[in-house]
Amino acid sequence: MSGPGEERATDRAERYLIQSIVSGTYPPHSDLPGERSLSKELDIARPALREAMQRLSRDGWLDIQQGKPTRIRDYLKDGNLNILSGLLKADPDLVPNLVPDLLEMWELLAPDYTASSVRRAPGLILDLLESFSRVPDEPESYAVSMWELHHTLIAYCDNLVYGLIFNTFKDFYNQLARYYYGEPAHRQLARELWEKLQDPIQAQDTQTAAELVSDFVSKTKEFWQDITFEQYQQEVLEEAKPKAKKAKKAKATSKKKNQDPLISNSKKEG
Repeated sequence: MSGPGEERATDRAERYLIQSIVSGTYPPHSDLPGERSLSKELDIARPALREAMQRLSRDGWLDIQQGKPTRIRDYLKDGNLNILSGLLKADPDLVPNLVPDLLEMWELLAPDYTASSVRRAPGLILDLLESFSRVPDEPESYAVSMWELHHTLIAYCDNLVYGLIFNTFKDFYNQLARYYYGEPAHRQLARELWEKLQDPIQAQDTQTAAELVSDFVSKTKEFWQDITFEQYQQEVLEEAKPKAKKAKKAKATSKKKNQDPLISNSKKEG
């Protein structure tokens, strides 16, 4: 059984297989090694490996047929949104320009769902924008607030599919957005958007509102075109190391205190 924060065997197997497929170790139209061989290579029990393979078959990575070798599918040609979800979980840097490409899709869809929701629910969006004046000046709060804005715009537009698409990337968005809004200049851009949107929404000027949101997404895309996901990972991981080390030390100290018989007895006596 995996401990708290420890990667489950099934998730580890899924991530390894996706990385191996995308990196070309197991290219499309080739056969995957047998279960016994993979289980030994990954040091994972066969039931956990089998579960990971079934997931990947369902998502479009593998073609599993009884009595035949498991075949790698042409995931980019025949895949769907589950392929993107798998890539995001495994390692987004495996696919060049994945983040800018996602933002380009966002940039294309943003004008449509913004104009539609401004037309259908202006009062609700205005109330949300006004509440953002109380958002603390910190990256996580800005990441959550900006997601809430787009989620609301999408929820009240007249296209039900947009919500399904964007919910696929929610965890990945939160990961990237906390990093992006670490820059004070980016938080300023967000504040400017929230302020500038209020007048056109009040006036039912759907075109101006749509252009403002699209321009904001475009500026975000420009940032991610200038930084690779690998650079982002390195910066985030280097920043996280001291925090993790400190937390581990505090946990060890706490455990030692709880095991100390003198401290335990004094607590009981008290």
